[in-house]
Amino acid sequence: MGINFMKDAVKGLCTFAKVNAGPISTVAVILGMVTAFSLAAKAGKEAAEDIEEAKEELEVEELTLGEKVKFTWKRFLPAVFVLLLTITSFVYTTRQMAKRYAALSAAYSLTESYLKDYMDATKEAAGQKKEQTIRDAANVKQAKKYPIERGVIETGYGDDLFFDEVITTRYFRSTLDHVQAAEKELASIYQAEDSITMDDYTFRMGLGTRSNNGNNLGWKKSGKLDETNKFFLYYTAAISDSGEPYIIISQGPNRMTDLMR
Repeated sequence: MGINFMKDAVKGLCTFAKVNAGPISTVAVILGMVTAFSLAAKAGKEAAEDIEEAKEELEVEELTLGEKVKFTWKRFLPAVFVLLLTITSFVYTTRQMAKRYAALSAAYSLTESYLKDYMDATKEAAGQKKEQTIRDAANVKQAKKYPIERGVIETGYGDDLFFDEVITTRYFRSTLDHVQAAEKELASIYQAEDSITMDDYTFRMGLGTRSNNGNNLGWKKSGKLDETNKFFLYYTAAISDSGEPYIIISQGPNRMTDLMR
C-alpha cells in the first residue's frame, strides 16, 4: 500500500509539473534573479574585505584590477552559477510559451473556420429559426459535459446561475443585467477598436483573466459587411440536474481567433 501511495504521489506530482510548467518556470526565473542579486551583494561585501586584507599583506595602498580579480573571483561563483541557471530557465519558459501559443492559435483558427462553415450550412439548410433550435440544443448538450459539482465562481454581482461556454467552461453566479451590460460594453469596445481580447471578456464578466494568451486571442472584425462586423453573445435557457435554472452564454457569429496574425 505504501509503495502504491508513493507511485501515485510521484505520478500526481509529475502531472502537476507538466500542466503547470509555464507558471513554475516563471516563478523559478523570479526566484533565481532574486537569489542571484542577493548572492552578488553578499559576494561584493566579502570581496571588499578580501581586498583590504590583500592590501595589508602586500603593503600597498591600492590593488590593480588584475590583482582584485585574482583575490575575489571565487566569491562571485555562486551568483554567476545561479544567474546561468536562471537564464536557462528563462529561455525554456519563453520557448514553452511560444509553443503553447502557436498550438492554441492553430486550434482556434481551425475551430473558427469550421464553426463558421457549420453555422452557414445549417442556416442555409434549416433556416434561421431551426438553426437557433439546433444551436440551443447543442449548447445544452455541451454544458452538461461539465457538471456543476466542479464548482461555481462567485463573481459578487448576483445569485443567478450562468454557464460560460465562450472561454472558461465554468459555472458562475451573476445577474442577467450585469452580463448584458458587460456584453454591451464589449460591443462598444469592438466597434471603437475593431477587436476585443479574451481578457476583456473574462474581466468584465467577473471571471478574472486568462494570463499568458489573454491578450493574444479574442475577436476582431473580418472586414465583411455581415454579422461578424458586430460583437454579441447567444443566450440559452437550461435546467441543471438539481432543478436550478441557468443561462448558457455562447459565442455569437464572430468566432474567437488569433489577434496576432
